[in-house]
Amino acid sequence: MPQQILGSTQNVEIDVLGSTAYKPLVCLRTSSVNTTMDATVEQTNCGVLTSPSEAQMTVDFDAICEVNPGAFATPSISYEDLIGVMVNKTLVTVRVQSPVFTGSSAGAVYYHQFAGYITDLTLNQSTTEFINFSGTIQSSGTLDVTV
Repeated sequence: MPQQILGSTQNVEIDVLGSTAYKPLVCLRTSSVNTTMDATVEQTNCGVLTSPSEAQMTVDFDAICEVNPGAFATPSISYEDLIGVMVNKTLVTVRVQSPVFTGSSAGAVYYHQFAGYITDLTLNQSTTEFINFSGTIQSSGTLDVTV
């Protein structure tokens, strides 16, 4: 019988220090990993020739602001952390991987890691909802998809 992976078990982990100090994005609501690759296609008398470019990734996310994200059992990356690295043009490392349950992965095994920049960050507030933020991290350089 197939097993699905609940979105609530999936984290977007970010290292803002340039080490391997990954922390999950605080109170994540939604996220998506987008992989794209441009290609040049030419019609020739030898047939159609396709030349792919290097693959790129973005991670789009939406999360709730938390008063004290450092107080969780696992300290988290907050809006404050992200606005700081964006304004300072700091390269961050992002990791999204399949959740592990008691030693074995449920569902498909996947792994995405790349260095990139925060290219979009929006703070949203409404009088009837929790303050939230959304943004995009754009890859820069080599992508790591090795499981």
